[in-house]
Amino acid sequence: RCTEASRVWVQNKVDESKHEIHSQVDAITAGTASVVNLTAGDPTDTDYTAVGCAITTISSNLTEMSKGVKLLAALTDDGVGSGQNLMGAARTLTGAVCDLLRAVEPASGEPRQTVLTAAGSIGQASGDLLRQMGEGETDERFQDIMMNLAKAVANAAAMLVLKAKNVAQVAEEAVLQNRVITAATQCALSTSQLVACTKVVSPTIGSPVCQEQLVEAGRLVERSVEGCVKACHAASEEAELLRQVSGAACTVSQALGDLLQHVRHHASCGEPIGRYDQATDTIMTVTESIFSSMGDAGEMVRQARVLAQATSDLVNAMRSDAEAEVDMDNSKKLLAAAKLLADATARMVEAAKVRSWGIYSTRPGEELGYVLHPARGGAGVRTPPGPGRSWGTYSTRPGEELGYVLHPARGGAGVRTPPGPGRSWGTYSTRPGRSWGTYSTQPQVE
Repeated sequence: RCTEASRVWVQNKVDESKHEIHSQVDAITAGTASVVNLTAGDPTDTDYTAVGCAITTISSNLTEMSKGVKLLAALTDDGVGSGQNLMGAARTLTGAVCDLLRAVEPASGEPRQTVLTAAGSIGQASGDLLRQMGEGETDERFQDIMMNLAKAVANAAAMLVLKAKNVAQVAEEAVLQNRVITAATQCALSTSQLVACTKVVSPTIGSPVCQEQLVEAGRLVERSVEGCVKACHAASEEAELLRQVSGAACTVSQALGDLLQHVRHHASCGEPIGRYDQATDTIMTVTESIFSSMGDAGEMVRQARVLAQATSDLVNAMRSDAEAEVDMDNSKKLLAAAKLLADATARMVEAAKVRSWGIYSTRPGEELGYVLHPARGGAGVRTPPGPGRSWGTYSTRPGEELGYVLHPARGGAGVRTPPGPGRSWGTYSTRPGRSWGTYSTQPQVE
């Protein structure tokens, strides 16, 4: 009886130790990925407080993991070296962490690639340790596919860099040329970081915090790609070169989407990244990009297409969930939210296309600003005007419906566009020499 009780106690202790060690390895890999993401970019802009917190997380979990591994090795030693193999894997992981900590010291002067290599070694060592414990949660085939998808992002980014360099060669101003080169270099570096981050978190990708860090690495890639495209558009007006840059940027975005989709598919059996999260992040990011791209017709159209695709993915997911929802009230709410999102995005995409046409000019050389208004009365929304544009002013009253208008930044006749469903025409007037456009919101005024 005592022997049976001892066996049960040992097994329970082994299971408990494995669970704790696995959680600690999750924290170590997530912390490592966080360090990689936080130390990207100019060292003067690095949030060293956040880096310090991530390093503290790594160190504290490494200490506790070492204690747990010693206990587990003693409990599972079968006389053929399994305990020693486990200890060896733990020592390898500890050494990799030490290499990373030395590389990220501000005074170390180590090149960025050293940090990425050390981070990748932590991912490899973490996977080896989990396999020694029998806790490997992802098969090798999945990890190979994930790494290949990450490398595909890097390859697509390399093509974007080449296209950007072609633009830099024809840039007339040295300042603009240098900006393109800097942006292209940052783009290449961010994708190298994505590959390193993927290697770090692949053994523990079932952990939500690891998934979040991979998504953050993806965001850094998206930002660097956008920065590269903007720098190219500012440096040259060569239509063919800019078209090639935009095409290469779209390829990077597609490759990145494939990587994150692969991760979500694998994690769907646990607590994955929310199925709506990537689409939502994309919608928010692209919406900001559309406003910041005012005056750049090609970029606005490109961002509008990305927005339309992300919204389509999100709406389809919401409708799918609504069909599977047992509670009819929840189903109706999901369908209503999906319709609201689809309608709102359609209006924004259409507005972006209208703005990108660049045909609404009241006088030669003049550009128009625009304001979008809500379909019903109440406080409206004004968007900041771009260079050379002015604010529009408007009033709303409860019960009144508003159209949306395009009005010139300076005096002269303006242009009205047909309102969408549930909207009415608005009227406005402009006077020569005045920079403010005003209009009334009487229903059905033609």
